[in-house]
Parts: sequence; structure tokens; C-alpha cells
Amino acid sequence: KAELTLAVMDINYNYELSNAIIRFNRGSDTSRIRVVDYSQYNTEEDTSAGITKLTTEILSGKLPDLLCLSNLPYSQLAAKGLLEDLYPYLDADKKLDRSDFFANVLGAMEVDGKLYEITPFFAINTLIGASSVVGDTPGWTYAEFNAALARMPAGCDPLDQYTTRDDMLRTLLSLEMDSLVDWNTGKVSFDSQNFIDMLNFAARFPKAFDWDNYEWTDADQAENRIKDGRQMLMNAGIYYVDSIIYNDMYFGGDTTYIGYPTNEGVGSMLRLGAGDGSLYAMSSKCIDKQAGWQFLRSFLLEENQQNGWGLPTNVNAFNTMLKKAMTPEYRKDADGNFVLDQNGEKIQVSRGSYGMADGSIKYIYALTQEQADKLLAVIMSTTKVADESDSIYDIVNEQAQAFFAGQKSANS
Repeated sequence: KAELTLAVMDINYNYELSNAIIRFNRGSDTSRIRVVDYSQYNTEEDTSAGITKLTTEILSGKLPDLLCLSNLPYSQLAAKGLLEDLYPYLDADKKLDRSDFFANVLGAMEVDGKLYEITPFFAINTLIGASSVVGDTPGWTYAEFNAALARMPAGCDPLDQYTTRDDMLRTLLSLEMDSLVDWNTGKVSFDSQNFIDMLNFAARFPKAFDWDNYEWTDADQAENRIKDGRQMLMNAGIYYVDSIIYNDMYFGGDTTYIGYPTNEGVGSMLRLGAGDGSLYAMSSKCIDKQAGWQFLRSFLLEENQQNGWGLPTNVNAFNTMLKKAMTPEYRKDADGNFVLDQNGEKIQVSRGSYGMADGSIKYIYALTQEQADKLLAVIMSTTKVADESDSIYDIVNEQAQAFFAGQKSANS
């Protein structure tokens, strides 16, 4: 059998990948996957030695056939022509088609109209607020954010009290990286109005938070801070179809997934690969590209996206998951008959509960149509990918400290 090398980090923590390798190796008569786990090079002194070694090898031309892209500089690899465009393989596939996937998710993964990576799951990071405060349409500018905060009670914080300016700067850089750095040309735009607005926005948050000495009380719970007008927004993650239920609880259901402020568009971010970093690519030097595609396509199949940590990229798999979440279950007696309430109505079975700050318990039931529509609206309006380039952040954060300290202006 032809042997295809797959470069990964910490495969022991990626069960979906392990299972996919086993399925492929058992089912293929012509090829097999050999794993090279670069986490073996990590040490207690340098926990990133493995990823450094892999990145160095790739950029020097020593490419594996397949890659798990977690923690790798995807945009740089694509710009250097080191990854294979997967669209021709997807378009020629007899079972899969571009229309099988969320168009905005595919579009967000593209580089210059080409698809160099695939993922079975994604999540969304965003900001939510009360619709009565931020409006009911996702997306706002910095000026609109400032206007909304000005309408809040005096002393109201934008977010949790422990959100620092470095936290916010990292988040905004992740959101806007594609508009600030062009990996094809090497051009950067850290003198743009967009970046100046980002710096000014991050500067309104505290320098640090004293976790060790802060005296927490029930009043510091986000639910109470929001209810009392001491906090306007909340960071929100959508990892499952029912995440929206838990997020809405903080605002009593009156919510808009408004996103982070931007100069244009909606400031919500796709986190590709969701929990286990399952982002995969084929190198441009893969020894058997058809076999490589047969392995990668398995992550895109509907049947292989029914279980996992995140929202499925396959629309059919997502719809199946959503339908299940929207289908109520009803209480039955020992004989299998429905138990009725005093009005003769069936009693829906709770799917879980959530403890509120006031000590009350909120029970979770099947997703409503309104909640499902809100979820789909959030997904479809999110077109940016979180790009957490530590090297870029470290440089920007170091230089930004002089601005935060009042020693330089944002323009300098």
C-alpha cells in the first residue's frame, strides 16, 4: 500500500481523527495513513517545540502528505502554495457538492477563491445584548456601540468586569486579521483607521484584573450585573444547536447576537474545527492526491458529522441535529401511555436544567422555531474566521503598550 504521512499534534486528544484513520486504513486496498505526532518533541521547558519543528520543516519544503492544521499558520501556508486546492476534488465528487455545506463557512475558509482546508465542525464567538439596548439587527460600528453604552446607567461596564484591554485587543485582531495582513504580498495595514479604532476601543477596558484579591459576591454574577444595568453585553459561544437557549437566559430571551464592533459587517467569528482543532489539509506534494481526498472527504460526509464537538458544516447533518433538538419528548407512564396535566395536555420532558444567580432553576426543553430561526440567522451572518496568530499579536501588543500608557497616539 502507498503510505501517506499525516502530521498532527496530540492525536490522543482527537478521537474523531483517530477513528477516521482506522476507517481509512481498514477500508482502502491501495493506501494507508501513517501518523507523525509532533507533540513528541515538546518538552516541559518548551511546550511548543513540536509545532515549531513542524512549521520549520513545512516552510523549508519538507511537507507531509496530509496535515492537521491546528496551531499552524494556515494563511501563510496557503499563500506560499504549500497546500492543495480542494475545490476541484469536491466538484468532481460523486456524492458531495458545494451546496451540501454552509456557503458562508466555505467562503470564510477560502483564500483567493480556493479551498485549502476542510473541517467537519465549527463554532461561533460573538457578543450578545438585549435587543431593547442594541437593536435587533446583528452588526454595529464603534460609534453605534458608544451610543448604546451612553444610554446605559452611569458606570455600566461594556462586558464582564474581568475583560482586560489585552483580551479585547487579541479578540479584535483575531476578528480583523484578514483586513490587516495580506499574506500573499506581506503588506500590513496597522496604520489604517480600522486599526486605530480597534486600539481606541481596547483602551477603554482595564489594564488588568486582580483575580487573587477580588471579593466575589452573588451581585457579580453576569446575570445580576446585566439585570441591574451594570453590564451591557456578554461574550457568547455557540457550540451546539441548543447553546442559544443558555445564552438567552441571561437576558430573559430578549437578545440580539450583535457581534463585536467593526467598521463594516458583522463582528462575529467562526472558530473552525471547534473543540478538537479538526482542520485538515492536503499538501501540494501529496504522493497520492486521490487517496488523500478519499481520506479528507470522510470528514465531510453527513453520517460522520452526526456526533462531534461543534456545529456540523454539512447542512444535512446540521438539519438532522436541529430537528432532533426541536422534537419534544413527553412523559409516559409505566405502560407507555402519555401522562397528561390538569388541562389534559401532554407534559414535555426537560432535557436539563440551569442554575440561575438568584437560586432558581431554569429547565431546558425542546428548541422552539423562534430559537431555531435566531440560530440560523447568527450562523448565516457570520463570515469571518478567528485568526489567532500569536506572532502578530505579540508584536502588536508590545507596540500598543506605549499607546495604552499615553506615551504615543494611535496614529503614531
